[in-house]
Amino acid sequence: MGSPHLQPCPGATVGFVFICPGRFEANRGYPCAAGTGANLARALVELHRRLPEVFRSVSRSEYVITNSWPSVEYPNLTGRSVPTEAEVLSAANLDRLRAEIDGLQVVVACGAQAHAALRALTERRSDGPRVAYARHLSQRSVNMIAAGTDTPGRIRVWCDGVLAQLSGAVSPPSCASPPS
Repeated sequence: MGSPHLQPCPGATVGFVFICPGRFEANRGYPCAAGTGANLARALVELHRRLPEVFRSVSRSEYVITNSWPSVEYPNLTGRSVPTEAEVLSAANLDRLRAEIDGLQVVVACGAQAHAALRALTERRSDGPRVAYARHLSQRSVNMIAAGTDTPGRIRVWCDGVLAQLSGAVSPPSCASPPS
């Protein structure tokens, strides 16, 4: 079963790590809700179209989706929208994240804190997943992609970067379906 910070997918070999759950994730009970979820859905369509041997489905339920920090963060609740890098890099947090992505062959790290966490994990263990580092898929972040004139065009550019990093990555099997 999932939570605001984690959508597990037993048997999956591809996953996405974002920064932390926010207000929409807390309200809906699963990660990447609202705009970030809509942009992830757009990206999955493009990733599947262009690299179906790795991104075997357009459905988010076929992937592990988690966060570099499990706690819900948003200004009205915690006074901030993201954790500190030190919190993300704490040993207990990295152990939690490692367990959540254990068995994955490919991970797309989305956002600065996710990048820091995955770099720390790959420094500790050379046999971990292949990692592509990408900007976060929040609408604000996507709007900062210089190329592309609209959201679909910017998502295609985002996918270009992910796919360039994953040339030759391994394909995932299907799994059960958490929220879509």
